[in-house]
Amino acid sequence: MDIMNNVKPKIVVTFTKAFNENQKEIDEINANEAFIDIIEYRADLIEGDVTTYINDIKALKAQFPNIKIMFTYRTQGEGGKGNNDTKPYFDLCMKMIDSKLIDILDIELMIYADLMDQLLKHSRENGVEILLSHHDVLFTPRIKDMMAIYDKMRKLGADYCKLAVMPLDGRDVVNLLSAVYETKQKCDLNIVGIAMGELGKITRLAGGVFGSYLTYAHLGTQAAPGQLHVTDLKTHLELFNIK
Repeated sequence: MDIMNNVKPKIVVTFTKAFNENQKEIDEINANEAFIDIIEYRADLIEGDVTTYINDIKALKAQFPNIKIMFTYRTQGEGGKGNNDTKPYFDLCMKMIDSKLIDILDIELMIYADLMDQLLKHSRENGVEILLSHHDVLFTPRIKDMMAIYDKMRKLGADYCKLAVMPLDGRDVVNLLSAVYETKQKCDLNIVGIAMGELGKITRLAGGVFGSYLTYAHLGTQAAPGQLHVTDLKTHLELFNIK
């Protein structure tokens, strides 16, 4: 017997340019604010430094005070544009926690254990929720290996556990959804499972049926392969998930 109900996924929209150069995405957030739960600020896609990021997030919070802000710096090894090595990545995350501006911090799972421990501790001390993420940009691991990744995130105490994979065929998509479902049966985690690319679009729409807690959308510029525009996502979600 299932021990979980369908999850109505929270909608995360990705902010991809500096605030003062991004009126298009700001207008899209305004138009869709009623059903946006989280704005993901993708620092790796935005030219600037910590001061730029802090000023942008201040502006976003002032304009959208009821929407959570998630800070993400996606490194190249995980499919992003960021070229920071481990220590600069760690330092940036610590500074963003210290800013007292962000609600959620995306931390890549593969960071060194000692630095991970410091980030987790500092986040908790400052009331910042933790999203642990892992991206396989070339393939889809076996179901048991994906479940092991989720279990590692659970043991670290993540508030959200995100795994994104690249499917090579339909079976890979089914395996990702199976890993989400089976993990959700074993523990009450905020699981996020995404199969990227065109093949994986169904996971962004129907993931909630299997227990996936978040789904990501774009505001005009895709930040990941397979992302849908937020208005299209909202329309299609109503077909698959509890309203």
